[in-house]
Amino acid sequence: MFKRVISFLAVMVSMVPVGSFAADKLDKVIADYGGLSGFQSASWVAKDLRLFEKHGLEVELVMITGGARSVATLMSGATQFATGSATTPLFAAARGSDIRVLAASYNKFPYSFVVKPDIRSPKDLRGRKVGILNFGGSNDLALQLAFKEWGIKLNEVTILLGGDAPTRLQSLLLGRIDAAILAPPHLTKALQTGHRVLADMGEMTANFPQSSLYVKGSLIKENRDKVKRFVRAYAEAVHAIRTDKTRTQRVFSQRMRMEDKDMLNATYDYFAPRFSFPPRINMAGVRDTYGFYAEKEADLRGKTGEEFVDNSFMDELEKEGFFKKLGG
Repeated sequence: MFKRVISFLAVMVSMVPVGSFAADKLDKVIADYGGLSGFQSASWVAKDLRLFEKHGLEVELVMITGGARSVATLMSGATQFATGSATTPLFAAARGSDIRVLAASYNKFPYSFVVKPDIRSPKDLRGRKVGILNFGGSNDLALQLAFKEWGIKLNEVTILLGGDAPTRLQSLLLGRIDAAILAPPHLTKALQTGHRVLADMGEMTANFPQSSLYVKGSLIKENRDKVKRFVRAYAEAVHAIRTDKTRTQRVFSQRMRMEDKDMLNATYDYFAPRFSFPPRINMAGVRDTYGFYAEKEADLRGKTGEEFVDNSFMDELEKEGFFKKLGG
């Protein structure tokens, strides 16, 4: 009997993943995420695939939309890790806030500029209503860069703060706005109703750190190991998104409440190849962003943003062979 018990315990121990942590030894942290679109998925894929637990963290995820709210919540201490467009945290850092950007899972604009069927070219946007999430964020920057390429002035259209992606989609379908910046699955739904893609912003020449991971510099000093474990889980989630379609689609389906297989496939196929692995922040994107806004923001002139990016975690993981072990 005793031998059977020992044998059973040995089997159970062998089933525990290497590097896993006992539940009572997990470090509890709070992290935010910006929404339920595919490009925002790294943190909630890490959560749902239990990758945070694998790296010794019990992570409570809270949804906080908009970079300004994300940064304010992080600086208040209510969250310890934040994710989202790097624009606001980099600007906050340039103005003296203790913020460091550590990684980026998505370094291109993930949006398409979607319009009503009667809008056939950019010039047809003049006098129309365009819905974006908020001013100062990636929606706003993508809009301004597109207008710059098209030769359209902002005062030639009416820009409305249209809320999150589901709300913007609904406003478009009801005719309250004429154009919106959307990504799958909301982009897919818009196209199914006859709306058109005027431009895929992921194909624009400008680089942009759309989905980044940032923390307070003080946390790095106080508990570097905890930060590094979060970065490991974040990176492993990105690898899973790019390479494990079955498990990732299962997470997408549950989080996005999406049961339509065609839409699920379209969403995954749109986003997965565009994720960056290893999830290094594209420094050209940081410079492009600073360069664009420096034309209007005097306190950004002469800065590149690179001084507020901490690449040491990515460098360490690469030197340790972490990315190669995952297959990258």
